[in-house]
Amino acid sequence: MEAFITALAMQDGLIAEFDERLWFSLVDFATVYTENNVRFTFKNGLEIQA
Repeated sequence: MEAFITALAMQDGLIAEFDERLWFSLVDFATVYTENNVRFTFKNGLEIQA
């Protein structure tokens, strides 16, 4: 979370589009089980299914 906050602080104004650097500061890895079962694991250990 600290890396994410630091990356946000370096932004000029509002975030209007996808920022790869911000994404990678939060997400550790993604696991694709099937086309409809993709899970993202965040650096804090939280996992969500997308």
